[in-house]
Amino acid sequence: MREFADATLRSLVFLTRFPARFASFPADSSLGADAHAFPLAGLLAAIPAALVLITADAAGLSPLVAATLSIGTLVLTTGALHEDGLGDVADGLFGHHGRERAIAIMKDSRIGTYGALALLLSVALRIGLLAQLLEHDPGAAALALFAAAAVSRGAMAWLWSVLPSADRGGLADRMGRPTEATGLRTLLVGDGIFLVLGALAFGILPAFAGLVLGGLVLLWFRGVIRRRLGGQSGDCLGAAQQLTEIAALVGLCLG
Repeated sequence: MREFADATLRSLVFLTRFPARFASFPADSSLGADAHAFPLAGLLAAIPAALVLITADAAGLSPLVAATLSIGTLVLTTGALHEDGLGDVADGLFGHHGRERAIAIMKDSRIGTYGALALLLSVALRIGLLAQLLEHDPGAAALALFAAAAVSRGAMAWLWSVLPSADRGGLADRMGRPTEATGLRTLLVGDGIFLVLGALAFGILPAFAGLVLGGLVLLWFRGVIRRRLGGQSGDCLGAAQQLTEIAALVGLCLG
């Protein structure tokens, strides 16, 4: 239990702006070994955004404004880590460059047209989807935030485990890739959390729809980066989190 708590704290330090002084980092620790704690870290990271969502709705703000404040809080909590990955991947892949050139573009801190459009669409979609769920029920919308946070972090761990590093010496490569067994268990944990919370909030059919759509998008993205890059990178993991989260929320809304 103590080991899992420490792994969760270390995951929070990396995945959010959680202060590093509260976490224990043994000399042999690696983020890959802590990947099994990603879904719980995602749940904890979503707490401030859920509180802002409930508070803004209770204060009488419109669903759109409340959802905007909530997603903004989530971005601040994570330090836009995953959004940065999505923007870099969009710039690298949508230009139809070769593997080496695409990876070089993804490492460039400057943002291009494709990256800017991807970030705009990601933020706008999440705000719109959350606002639609908020119109249904504020408590259910908050649960949807938690559910999407957990399943998308599980997706990150799984993608990291099933593909080799496409960027030798990159951040994800240096952090130590989790085993495929760990990645699968983490994915299933994230899926289970999503199903339970989604079913509590909206019913089993919307929850199942969100899970299936999120899984399909994740499999599609894995195929794209395996074909184009030959593996994954830290940016790809961030993009996977964003895409899975959006797809899961779309599924809940459709359901």
